[in-house]
This record gives sequence, structure tokens and C-alpha cells, in this order.
Amino acid sequence: MKSFKLIISILLLNCILLANELDDNLSLEDLMNIEVTSISKKEESAFTASSAIYVISQAEMKSKGASNLAEALRGTPGVQVSRRTNNSWEVSIRGFDSLYSNKLLVLIDGRTVYTPIFSGTYWNFTNYPIADIERIEVIRGPGASMWGSNAVNGVINITTKHSKDTLGGLSKLEYGEDFQQAYLRIGETLDEEGKLNLRAYGQFQKYDTLNPGSKNKHDQQNDDWDHAQGGFRLDYDVTPKDTIKISGDAYSVDQVTFNSINSNSFYEDSDATGYNLSLDYTKQISTDEKFHALIYYDFYDFNQEFTTNTYVQSWNFEFDYHFSPIKNHDVTIGAGTRLYRSQVKDPSGQLRMFPVNENTTNYNFFIQDKITLQPNRWTLTLGSKFEEHDYSGFDYQPSARLAYTPNRKNTLWLAASRAVRTPNRYEHNSNLFFGAVVGNHDVDSETVKTYEAGYRVLATEKLSFDFTVFYNDYSDLTTTKVTTGDNLIVNDASADSYGFEVSSNYLATNDWQLKLSYSYFDIDTDQEKDNASYFPTDNVTAQHQASVYSFYRISKELQWDLTAYYQDTKDPSINDVKNTSNQAFIKLDTKFTWTCSPKLEIYVAGQNLLEDSTSETLYYVEAPRTFLMGLNYRF
Repeated sequence: MKSFKLIISILLLNCILLANELDDNLSLEDLMNIEVTSISKKEESAFTASSAIYVISQAEMKSKGASNLAEALRGTPGVQVSRRTNNSWEVSIRGFDSLYSNKLLVLIDGRTVYTPIFSGTYWNFTNYPIADIERIEVIRGPGASMWGSNAVNGVINITTKHSKDTLGGLSKLEYGEDFQQAYLRIGETLDEEGKLNLRAYGQFQKYDTLNPGSKNKHDQQNDDWDHAQGGFRLDYDVTPKDTIKISGDAYSVDQVTFNSINSNSFYEDSDATGYNLSLDYTKQISTDEKFHALIYYDFYDFNQEFTTNTYVQSWNFEFDYHFSPIKNHDVTIGAGTRLYRSQVKDPSGQLRMFPVNENTTNYNFFIQDKITLQPNRWTLTLGSKFEEHDYSGFDYQPSARLAYTPNRKNTLWLAASRAVRTPNRYEHNSNLFFGAVVGNHDVDSETVKTYEAGYRVLATEKLSFDFTVFYNDYSDLTTTKVTTGDNLIVNDASADSYGFEVSSNYLATNDWQLKLSYSYFDIDTDQEKDNASYFPTDNVTAQHQASVYSFYRISKELQWDLTAYYQDTKDPSINDVKNTSNQAFIKLDTKFTWTCSPKLEIYVAGQNLLEDSTSETLYYVEAPRTFLMGLNYRF
């Protein structure tokens, strides 16, 4: 804690010393008014949005030195990122932090990467190249009225770059003690008019063995992770109003998995392959009228040496239509269906699912009306998603949002929402350890009612603040009912959580940007004494988090980036019963980039500089102090 306070003090002192160098002509308005689409599936200003939203730009990801999506999210207000092993992370928004973090929905260009087997995201499979991402929009709080079930605590919407913005070639080489990467991208215009553009890429990443955690000091294990991926994106401007996008990716993963499914935790070899293909069509009929349709297919096959082997296929079709039926009403309607076909086998016999092969279908419809109560001042957004799921039946997920923008420097907003997490295959039809935990066909959706308020202010042309406070009321949370016979998974727990998030953006000079954030979170869970959470880390969340980013261009050729991230102790307490917790930690990273020419960049970076190694979660390995160097070459 003392080190973290020292870092903040030094940076704030530098702000004061450099205050006289501020350029009055530089404004934050362009950064604050960036267009986002995650809130209503239509472009709108992030500054006037009635939602807690944070946008991670390509420049920020590059300055952080992030090598994968999970690390790119670290330091975002309200988002907790903890590395478990070399190939797994706990990424959550506003609580319920675990390996899968089942109340968080992640999308890449509208394609959900949420697994229906255990609910959540495999971050080692979701490893899209950072260099090809335009931005990441992070919604804190429910996004279910637009995106549907499982967007309970938040939505992470990843938008990749248009292929016309990646013309030419880019090669990237990176080498470090624990990480190596090679990346190649080619972008071409395929017609004389510049309407048809293609991007193709290939990437290989190798993460070497990390140090064993404090509980395994005398049990060094190999947890290597090799990830190879390739893909393409084709954009075709058919007419000025009609656009088509076709994209696809394929990957192969070879890794060692730390399996903590029982008290006898162990490492096992595992591998995975997967691919996806998407077709996206947009027709801009007029300024106030647009039609959009998305079709995609996604597949992965995940095999572990001793435990579960799973493959999942998903087919998705959806459309949305924006129009203005009467003055001051901006209406969006949409519908879709998603079919999952999955197979789960366990050679060890510890986890069985009945039937082995299963098909499930989800149907959905949504409507939203953004009402302008007073032009450029008051807006009221009302909407709801309606879904029919094979496991849980009918669910509704409404929201009401009110925003007030008295002038260009201030926005206040209020929101109330309801969202659900639908049961997964494990909860619905499994048998773990021959009755130790048994899936239940009567298990229902988990539910949350969320109340939020926020305030954004452009304090000066150089300084902005974003403040959000929230309260969540959870019901029907799943637990395991402990009995003398089979222990059924049931909806027999509840929780209340609350907290606030504050972030600040300061342009100290034309060449120096500072970002600070702090998040406070608390949760009270309640379940019967004869019940147990089947994943004991479900209630593990740090109460305090903070981050400091300093992006400083020393000269035209040289840039120095510094990031500091603090995470408080994680406390896996249930019903006031204290359990072992990991210690608070500070992660300090730095990166120096030398732009030798318009075509060549060389950089060196140091990560986790304050400690030899740091345990970020309750179990598994420790992230080491490491150094790396790399280059980007454009051709």
C-alpha cells in the first residue's frame, strides 16, 4: 500500500510541476465524445450515454504492452483481472470473480464467446491479435436489454479494425524470458475503386512456464501455453448505403491445464482447436433508419488428458432495425435465435453429463425506444429483451435509463435494470463425483436487479472525471444442497452488492496523458448452512482496486509508458466464514518505445517490477518479474 501511495504522489507532483506547460488549445472533448455502439447497437456519444461505459482505445492497449485480451482489460474501472496460470485468467465486473466469471458477456464484432458448458469465457481461446482491435467497449452493469441473458454484471464488446484501415503489411516480433510472439498481417485493396478490402493475419504466441504458487513451492510444474491463430476480414462497400463484412478465425492451442475440480488438484496436458465464420450486413436506409443482420458459426474442441473432453458448435442468426416512427423517438427492434450443439465426455468418469450429446436453442426479441424529452438535454431510454431458453423457459430483461446533459461539460444519468444468467449444461444435467454434485433439470435462471447513477464532467479542457455508484440485488443464485443422498444444484442463495467507480483523464501537456481510476466493491451473500457453492471462488472479489497510467511522449521518436495496478486482498468468505485469502499486490509495468522511422518501432518493457513474483489469485502460480523487447515493422 505504501508503494502504491508513493507512485500516486510522484505522478501528482509531476502534474503540478508541469501545469505551466499546459496547451490551452488541447481538449478532451474528442476523447470523451467517442462514438460507441454497445449500449443501443447504434452509434452514440460515450459522454452523454446513460450507462457506465469505458472505452479502451488501440493506443491505450499498445501503451500498456498487452499481449492478449485479458491483460488489455487490466486497470479498467470496475473490472478485476487476475492471472491464475500461464493460460487462464479470472476476469470479472463488479464481483463473482472466478475462472469463468459467469455473469460477464464477451463479444467480438457481435459474436458471443460465452461457453454454454460451464458459463463464461475461455480467455486462452479468445486471443484475437491486439494490433487488429480498434477499441474495446466495457459496460459495467447489466447490458441484457440489448445483448440478452448472461450480460448480468457487464458486457465487453470488442470491435476489430475495418480492413481499409489495415492496408499494407505489419510484422511484429517480441521476445522475453517468459513470452515470445511472432505476428504477420497483410492488407490489400482488391478493386480499383477501393470498395473491396481484405486483411489476413497469422500469429504465434508462446508462454513459458511460470513459477509455482506459494502452495506449490516444492512442486514445480510445467504450465506452458502455445497459441497459434490465423484469420481474415473482408469488407465490401457494395453501395454507399450497403456494406458486407465476412470474417473468420482459426486457432490451435497446446497447453498444460491446472485442474482444481477436486481437492487433489493436478496438472494435465490439454489441447484445443477452434474456428469461426461470420457474415455481417448493414443497410443505412436514411439518416434515422438502418437495418443490420449478423450470421455466424462458431466451433471449438477442447480435450484434456484425464478429465473432460468437450466440443461445442453454435449457429447464430440475428437482426436489428433502427427507425424513428415519430418525432423524438429513436426505436430499435430486433430478434434472433442461437442453436448450441455440444458433446461432453470424461475419460476419468468423475464428471458425466446426460445425454452426452445435446442440442439447445435460444430465441430472443428486443425493443428499445430512446425518447428525447428535451433536445440536447433530457433523454429517456426504455427497453427490454425477451427470451425463451430450453433450460429456463421464458425470461424478460427490462431497463429504464434517464440522462440529463445541461451543457457540453456535464452529464448525469440514472438507470434501473433486470438481467438473468441462464443455467448451463453442468448445472442442468451433470453428475460430478458420482452424486457429490448433481445437475438439476429444475434449476432456474439467476436474477439481478441493478440500480445505478453516474456523473461525467469535463472539469477543464484538460481534466475530466467519471463517477458511478451502483447497488445489485441478486436472487435465485445457484448453490449445491448438501444431503445424505445426491447433492443437487439448486437456486437457493441470494446476495447484495454495492460500490462505486471513479476514473479521471488528464492531459498534462500535448505529449503527456495521465489516467487514474479507483473502484470500491462490497458484497453480502446469504445461503442455507447446508448449502455449498460448487465453485468455491464464486464469492472472491477484491474490495479495493486502483490504477495509474502515464503515457508520455518524450520526443517525436521516444515514448515512455508507465502503468501501476493495485488489487486488494481477495476474501472468499461465505456466510461470514473466513477462508484463506491471497495478499494484496501492486503490478508495476513500464515500456519504452523508439520510433526509428515511419516503418520501424523498437521497444523494451518490464513487467511486475516491484516483486520477484506475485500471486494474483488464491491458487496456482505466481506471475514473475519479466523483461522483454520487440519490434513492429510496417511494409
